[in-house]
Amino acid sequence: MKMKTLTLSLMTCLAATVGVAAELPELAKNLPVTFAYDGKPFKPEEWNPAEKKMDAEKSQMIYTSPDNKLRVTVTYRQFADFPVIETHPVLECIGDEPTAIVDDFKSLHFRRACNSNGVKVRRVTGTKCNFTDFTRHDVLLQRRHECDWLHLTTDEGMSTSTWLPYFGIDFDPMNGVEMAIGWTGAWRADMQYGGEFWLTTGTQDSTHFKMLPGEKFIMPYVVIYERRNKSVEDGLVEFHRFIIEHKTPRDANGKIFDPLMPVSASGGNKTDANMLKIIDFVVNRFKIPFDVFWVDANWYGKHREVVQDTNCGADWFQWAGDWHPNTWSHPDGNLKKVSDAAHAAGMRFLVWFEPERATDLTQIVKDHPEYFHRTKKNPGGGHYLLDLGNPDALKWIIEEVSRNIRESGIDIYRQDFNWGGLSRVVWHDTDAEDRKCVSEIKHINGLWAFWDELHRRFPNLMFENCASGGRRMDIEMMSRSHSYCRDDAHMAPGCDELTQNITMNTTPYIPFTGGETFTVPVYDTYAFLSRLGAGTVFTPTDFQGMILKREPSEKEIEWFRKVFAVAFRMRPYYFGDFYALTDASYDGSDIYCGYQLNDAKKGEGFFSLFRRAACPEDTFHLKLRGIDPDATYVVEEFEGETTEMKGSDFARQTLTFPKPRTYKVVFYKKK
Repeated sequence: MKMKTLTLSLMTCLAATVGVAAELPELAKNLPVTFAYDGKPFKPEEWNPAEKKMDAEKSQMIYTSPDNKLRVTVTYRQFADFPVIETHPVLECIGDEPTAIVDDFKSLHFRRACNSNGVKVRRVTGTKCNFTDFTRHDVLLQRRHECDWLHLTTDEGMSTSTWLPYFGIDFDPMNGVEMAIGWTGAWRADMQYGGEFWLTTGTQDSTHFKMLPGEKFIMPYVVIYERRNKSVEDGLVEFHRFIIEHKTPRDANGKIFDPLMPVSASGGNKTDANMLKIIDFVVNRFKIPFDVFWVDANWYGKHREVVQDTNCGADWFQWAGDWHPNTWSHPDGNLKKVSDAAHAAGMRFLVWFEPERATDLTQIVKDHPEYFHRTKKNPGGGHYLLDLGNPDALKWIIEEVSRNIRESGIDIYRQDFNWGGLSRVVWHDTDAEDRKCVSEIKHINGLWAFWDELHRRFPNLMFENCASGGRRMDIEMMSRSHSYCRDDAHMAPGCDELTQNITMNTTPYIPFTGGETFTVPVYDTYAFLSRLGAGTVFTPTDFQGMILKREPSEKEIEWFRKVFAVAFRMRPYYFGDFYALTDASYDGSDIYCGYQLNDAKKGEGFFSLFRRAACPEDTFHLKLRGIDPDATYVVEEFEGETTEMKGSDFARQTLTFPKPRTYKVVFYKKK
């Protein structure tokens, strides 16, 4: 059967297949990739198209270039339980000679008829370590914008540094799509409103390369959810349910990992003895049921005395690449003594790594310089980027991390990446003119392979993902990991609004994230509640050196118990439905910010609402979702009363906030 044109409607195809096993070969013909090969546009009918049915949900379209050098395989998955399609393209050089040039490869290209008066794009900024991170910026494109392009991209080699690679497109109030790009490097999405049509393309940025014999490139993939006859709010709830069901990490038995509640030694500059002291203090004095003991940076490197300081100490970054414990801090040459104590206390053991970076102080850089990218500019200043596209380098780091996991009894692997925009500079500077983007493709493919191999070796290992904060929270990384350091700006005091914005604007797409609390002043409950996500990290030594340098008072301990009880109580509801209670589009101190998490099956949940510091209004008109108007609810306000209310009265009420910078956290349960 002859292939159809590239411009058929995605929406028409999805509408025909929602809720049933899709006829994916037909669907695939309407969602092609696009690119140029040897200077000519890709025309599917000229590339020997072949169809392959894989199972009830998956199918492949396989195309072979006319010169028999390049194979393009696109795997399509139409989910039976959600109106979602996923497209995974892979390129392979199948001949004994290099391919011709592949130009401007796009993993997504669809065009649909659009007769509305305008199209809204909902987008959220990523993180630049600013207090304005993770804020929503909607764009309404109208007929006066015909043929104008809207571009979303990242200016770094990290996926969530500029814009989130999750965005919504509303063709009218009741119809639209949510999209997510699965790529842990630089990506772009280009959108055009043409008055009578809408065009969206998604891709890695600036591809122009030939492929060498034997090379196989996994390219960016795209997840598309279609919202049909649903409000934006209801569509986001359904997409959030899809993410939890299909894009959330699980253990070897298929159970979704619960969000973490860790207590941290902060930097691993702490000695074994001091870490054991922290564990003992938490168990016997704080008596807060944390489930993870967290060791962050600076546990590694040459034998040297380190200052027992707050956070990670002064030289944590200098020894990346030497993944052997510092035997001054850890005389046994491993962290087993600490992990044993954590396990005995009922906690899992988390350890920080930054495997993609090494410094010229480390032996691996001296012994194997070929494992690292060497560029003309060498922008790292004595820091080198590991080449995960080099099989020997990839094997080395897999073995180094695996050894530490075994020897130190690690349950949760935390990976950081502190290269910012430099990674992209290094990759581009490494590429030849006819191999643009190849270094990045191989690195990202190697990163995924690295994690896959760790998971194969340690099936119950959980992954925690950091990259100078939350700069790598694309859908692929978050299908493998949680993230509990969502923004490094939280290291500065006064970040209450930032952390509220993160929970408000990322939770629909990224359910299981959390915040750290070490800049929260003791007794500042507003600041603490503002930091809360699905999980919350507590670093007691960062409260003026508590435990190591001073004894906390009983009053302080009681306050910590009180606020963490709220965090623990909230945690299960992050598996439920998320609703914004306030306009998520704005960033400012003169507004309210609030959200609700609701377990629809159990008829219970909570909401958090904040009157910000410059908000002039002392009342707020509450409109909750998912509440049975005819039922009776037990309503419990944190630091307030417990009452019973009829659902209709509870869901629609006017709340009073007596002064700025105040809050309400309310739990409810249907009787």
